[in-house]
Formats: sequence, structure tokens, C-alpha cells
Amino acid sequence: MITAMNSFIVRFALLFATVFGLLFLLVFFYMSFTAPADAAELTLPADVAPVTFDRGSVRIVSQIIGGRDIQVEIARTPEQHSRGLMYRDHLAPDTGMLFVYKPPRTVGMWMKNTLISLDMVFAAPSGRIIYIAQNTTPLSEKLIQPPLRVAYVLELPAGTVAARKIDLGHRLTY
Repeated sequence: MITAMNSFIVRFALLFATVFGLLFLLVFFYMSFTAPADAAELTLPADVAPVTFDRGSVRIVSQIIGGRDIQVEIARTPEQHSRGLMYRDHLAPDTGMLFVYKPPRTVGMWMKNTLISLDMVFAAPSGRIIYIAQNTTPLSEKLIQPPLRVAYVLELPAGTVAARKIDLGHRLTY
């Protein structure tokens, strides 16, 4: 009787540990992949003031890929446009920064003080993607400039455009 009880306790403890371990892993991976845009870690030099951004979501839509939301920080002001993702040493998957230009204009982006490689998606006022720059070079001062005026620039972690099959003609909505 005691042996059967000990065997039951051991099996129960193993089952409990297995279920608890699986739940822990599930929560860990869920939190890793659904991290908000502010999961981008900020490492500012002492002489640089922080800039705050509104948050929202962007959906990239096409007939082929459907749509999927990306959590973003939104840059609307000249100060926010100037800072962008500078000094970040990480950008979580499915997050990014949306630059909004009203009125639409010719823009040039660069990677000065940007420590991570990005994909940049440029969109017309209608939201239609008109230009894409993939795997940009960190810290580069080379201008990245689409041939037409844009209303939106979406910066994403490098590799996102290829992984999500984002292409010209797809549409951004936010």
C-alpha cells in the first residue's frame, strides 16, 4: 500500500512538473513574440534627451498575404522624425516605427546613430507601398530615398520584409 502511494506521488509530481514547465515555456514564448513596440531597448548617450512616441498598430494588406498587425511607435513631429530608432540596440519581432508625413513629401532616411539593421517600407498617401529598402547598414549616413513623395515610412527589424513577403503595391493601414 505504501509503495503504491509513493508511486502515485512520484507520478503526480512528475506530471505537475511537466505541465508547469510547458506552461512556463508557452508564456515565455508568447511574451517574446507579442512584445510591444516599447520592447525596443534604448541606450541613450548621457547628453541625448529621450523622445516619447505614441503607439499604435499598422496592418500590411495584400490579396496574397492578407493582413497582419505590427505594433509601432508613431513619429509625427520633426523631433520624433529626427530621433526615430536611433540608439536602439534591439527591436522585437512584429514591432517597428511608423513615420507619418503630413503633407506628403520627398524624404531621405539614414542610419546615423542607428545600431540595428532595418527594413524600410515607403508608402504613398493612399498607403500603397512604392519603395522598399531591405537590410540597411547600421550607422551609415548614406541617404535612402524613394523616387516619389511619401506619406509614411515604416521601419521594421531587418529581414521582416522577406519573411512576410511584403512587396511593392501592398498597402499600409493604421
